[in-house]
Amino acid sequence: MALVGNLRDLKLVNIIQINCIEHNTAKLTVITPDKNGSIYFSKGNIVHGEYGHFVGERSIYEMLALQDGQFKVEAGIESPAQTITHSWNSLVMEGLRLVDERQTVSSSIPKKLFSNLSSLKNVENVLVFDFNGNIIEGKKSESVHLLFLTLIWYKHRKLLNYFHSDSFHYIQIRKTDRFFFIFELPPNLILVETNLRLFVPNFLPKVRKILNQLNLI
Repeated sequence: MALVGNLRDLKLVNIIQINCIEHNTAKLTVITPDKNGSIYFSKGNIVHGEYGHFVGERSIYEMLALQDGQFKVEAGIESPAQTITHSWNSLVMEGLRLVDERQTVSSSIPKKLFSNLSSLKNVENVLVFDFNGNIIEGKKSESVHLLFLTLIWYKHRKLLNYFHSDSFHYIQIRKTDRFFFIFELPPNLILVETNLRLFVPNFLPKVRKILNQLNLI
């Protein structure tokens, strides 16, 4: 018989501990509105994990940050692969450390940043992300590939360094149905998505003014 429930009632770290301490062979499935994940146990060891496009240790770290979502534990299911060799203790400790680190960074971002930027005319989405493509605050739309955007930012910054220029403040990208604007918010980046009705010369000074008022640049 499968064990089912919600992560609000039983934290993922506790589910992992139970299965590892009891030396279970089982499959733990996690279902969230954004993506689904799986953790496989073999004789009390975590041997494989999947979460969205993440596989292995990174998938465990991402799932440990979840506060909500349905889960199901099915006993006796063997893992289809082995992508994890570290002990479950070290995986959990590192995962919780990364969760704490993200929360610390997120807590330093003023809530006014989102309300002020989102209130600008023609803005459709705002989010903050790090240079590994992880979302710190906000929600990603389907059309955004954050790792690709961080690569573009890095290439632009590196190119200007060759010319000893410090005038680089943002990136503007146009797609068929929207603009992407990327601004630096050390140690992260801000992405502002707008529709094409935007008048760019008027928009950019307004964004700079908001970031200045919040002492973010």
